[in-house]
Formats: sequence, C-alpha cells, structure tokens
Amino acid sequence: MTDISSHPAPHGEDLKPQRSQQTGTLVSLIGWTVVLLPIILMSITIFAAVVNPSAGMAAPGRLALMFLGAILLFCMIASPHLLGQAVIHRERAMWRAAVATSIPTVAVIVYFMFRWLSNLG
Repeated sequence: MTDISSHPAPHGEDLKPQRSQQTGTLVSLIGWTVVLLPIILMSITIFAAVVNPSAGMAAPGRLALMFLGAILLFCMIASPHLLGQAVIHRERAMWRAAVATSIPTVAVIVYFMFRWLSNLG
C-alpha cells in the first residue's frame, strides 16, 4: 500500500487531515433525507409528462424533458454521496463535484417548494 502523507500535494495544495467517517456518513444521510421526496416527485413528473398519450414520443420537447430529467435525477442521486465524501476528504476537487451536483438539486427542491406553495393558496 502507499502512504498518502509521503506524496506531494497536487497543485501546491496542503493536505488537510481527514474528518471522521461518521461525520461524512451523517452529512450524506441528512442529504438523502432532504432529496428523497424531490427525487420521487421528479420521477413522477417526468413519467407523467413523457407518457402523456396526447402527443408523440419523438417530439423535441419530450426528448429534451427526458434528457434534462435524467441529468437532474443523476445530480440529485449523486449530490448526497459527493457531499459526504467532500466533508470527509476535504479536497477542493471533491467540493467542486459536490457543489456542481448540489446546485441543480437545490433548484429542483426550490421548484417543488414553490409549486407546492402555489397550490396551497
């Protein structure tokens, strides 16, 4: 096995000590509890829009919705794990990946919150 402490840091970064596995797991579990309902709602919304029998399957808007929905679902599934790993390892590249997947995730959550609030009134 290799010793990580003997390797120089990439791009002049100082290596920071890792946080505990429990901290990363806790952050990841909190992330999963936040995104679980939006993942289900997004899946149902995309399925209902795509399977609508009133239009053809090959419509450009429908194809765009399928691809955008797949990308958003991927981001929502990946962001809790990447956030937990970024908390543990404290590397800049991990944080970039966590933020890159968390931004679309937060956008979907805000969308469903506004949609829910508009239905209340």
